[in-house]
Amino acid sequence: MKKIIFTLSFLSFTCLVSAQNYFGYLSDNYAGLQSVTLNPANITGSKFKSEVNLVSVSGSFNNDYVSGDFKDFLDGKDINNSNLNPTGNNNFAVNIDVMGPSFMFNLSEKHSIGIVTRARTFFSINEIQGELFDAFEDDFESENDYNLAEGQFTSTLHGWTEIGLVYGRTLIDKETHYLKGGFTLKYLQGLGNAYTSAKGLSVGYDADGAGPTVGTITTTGTIEYGSSKNLSENGGDFDLDIGSTGFGADLGFIYEWRPKNTDLVASSRANYRLKVGLSITDIGSINYKDAEANAYDITNTIDEITYNSQEDFEDKLNNLYTKIGAEDFTTVHLPTAMHVTVDYNLNSQFFVNFRTDLSLRKKNEVNTSKIDNSFILTPRFERKWFSAYIPLSVTDYSGFNAGFGFRAGPLFLGSNTILTNLMSSNSKAASVYAGLKIPIYKKGKSYYKKEQ
Repeated sequence: MKKIIFTLSFLSFTCLVSAQNYFGYLSDNYAGLQSVTLNPANITGSKFKSEVNLVSVSGSFNNDYVSGDFKDFLDGKDINNSNLNPTGNNNFAVNIDVMGPSFMFNLSEKHSIGIVTRARTFFSINEIQGELFDAFEDDFESENDYNLAEGQFTSTLHGWTEIGLVYGRTLIDKETHYLKGGFTLKYLQGLGNAYTSAKGLSVGYDADGAGPTVGTITTTGTIEYGSSKNLSENGGDFDLDIGSTGFGADLGFIYEWRPKNTDLVASSRANYRLKVGLSITDIGSINYKDAEANAYDITNTIDEITYNSQEDFEDKLNNLYTKIGAEDFTTVHLPTAMHVTVDYNLNSQFFVNFRTDLSLRKKNEVNTSKIDNSFILTPRFERKWFSAYIPLSVTDYSGFNAGFGFRAGPLFLGSNTILTNLMSSNSKAASVYAGLKIPIYKKGKSYYKKEQ
């Protein structure tokens, strides 16, 4: 029961797992290449001579439909109706990000460059009626009659790889004021894309409409379904599509306020009292070759045996409903977002960070990936070889979550939601991130102690 929900809940952990997921860690002045994915200006004026990322993974599941005790999910207990929160507009989001071999180094005190490789996947269902999703999940096997006026919903699945050239430069370096900027230019390679858009949708179910134990499904409205050629030919599996490419970009600036009385001057430590960052990430799109979108009039009445005889969603559309249009589609937009960060240095070892991640894409845009809007407050302890963080976030759909993470030399590990998952019986999100890298720090201590 509820197989898809359970699968999505743990997709982050069973797959090799966006900057959006590294809550806590990205506030660290020693986050290195991962922080570049949030704001490319982080590449210059950093605390590294150079850094090599071996591999890092991040994954998250976020929704407002299913909730429960995370320990029960880990124990393999089935999801039942008490775990469901159906509304008129339920939402689901899965985000997986793998950073492969990447590196950064300083050309001079004011110039830095890097190469970043990543593979990313976004999956979302937006504004679907919870009872309709439940009906799809149960393959219309309910014992009760119902009529649902859905209206419209969208879903998008998109996977791609990218290789980015990062450049950062110090723009202003005064005694009190410091400003740096950076950009990333990306070459994108599509792995696969599929989307669904429904309009004017209504679904009625008669539990004994075709016999004592056989129901009928009556539907009206239109559904548009599109997929890239490689995804449809591979049975829904991602595969590198040589003919589907695109370009993207990130742009960012960081300002630091360095009053004289901070007594922080070494380049190996945080020599600011206040740091403010602004960036826009994932500007761009991918053009898919030989991708096709079909529109269907789904006005029909079908018995549930016939409905369930079709293997997948595309077969149901093609064999049970009327195709009313077909066209090639090419462009899939990246999840463009704006990020604002404010970091306050309490005493060179303890910091408080506030960050916002705001999508610049509307959630009901057709065939467009988007991030979930988030607001994160993170107190942290930071030194050169060790840092620890407790991110407290409010995110679209799942609401408040508390996490924990740490960095110990070349290793970092954390979760945006782990404390909520362990302590709450009403978790709506799950996440994890981890990574292994080779950091080459600048000489000097990462903190100072005031004289008594």
